[in-house]
Amino acid sequence: MNITPEIPQLDPSRVQVRKHALLNAIEEKPRRRWWRIAVPATVLAAAAVATTVLWTPTNPSAYASWTAEPRAPGPNTDGMIATCREKLAERDQVNRRDFPNFPPMPTELTLIDQRGDLTMVLFTGPYGNDSCLRSRKGIEAGGGGRNSTPIPALGSKRFRMASVETLDPEPGYGEPRRTVLAEVGPDVAKAVVNTEDGKQVAATLGNGWMIAWWPGRAGAVSITLYGRGGEVLGTESPEVKAIE
Repeated sequence: MNITPEIPQLDPSRVQVRKHALLNAIEEKPRRRWWRIAVPATVLAAAAVATTVLWTPTNPSAYASWTAEPRAPGPNTDGMIATCREKLAERDQVNRRDFPNFPPMPTELTLIDQRGDLTMVLFTGPYGNDSCLRSRKGIEAGGGGRNSTPIPALGSKRFRMASVETLDPEPGYGEPRRTVLAEVGPDVAKAVVNTEDGKQVAATLGNGWMIAWWPGRAGAVSITLYGRGGEVLGTESPEVKAIE
């Protein structure tokens, strides 16, 4: 898994968690002191557990059914959610063997993002977030992070970026994808992520959060927010900044 984050130098002693990582999925510019899934020796990390299936030219894309517009989740998501919780709990146990004071894992099911037959679920909590993606090749638990202290509420703000993650497997072991995660205020009824390669990816919104993802390595350029009447509320940068 190749990740190319832009991150500040952190205490190397905290990076020991990376030895447990099976997949590395990391936001490119952490706004907080995330306990993240690490690759470089500059990241305070949490381990990732994922299902990785060998990809070959004769093995069709796991993302073939992906759509830029999400749809309502199907009735068969309960089993996937339960499996995701198990994978995240296993990862949490591994982390706690080395770090007994590791921040609590997020357990609140916040969003279900459905694109074709691809289901992404997001869990949030006071100290961070975690996610899973189900494709035709299995369920992978990766992406997400922990903060060492409770995350402040969004308050009266309309928008706050949480992360931009790049999943970039080694050749032959899956396909790259990008994920954008942000907090949004109650007046935001729709959000569209504009990408470097011209995609306009509508986000799934709910419970004060938005999530959008797309196949490939193309980055996010901007995020357009819409009100309930279809009016444009503003255009936001996908850059992850420090909380003020």
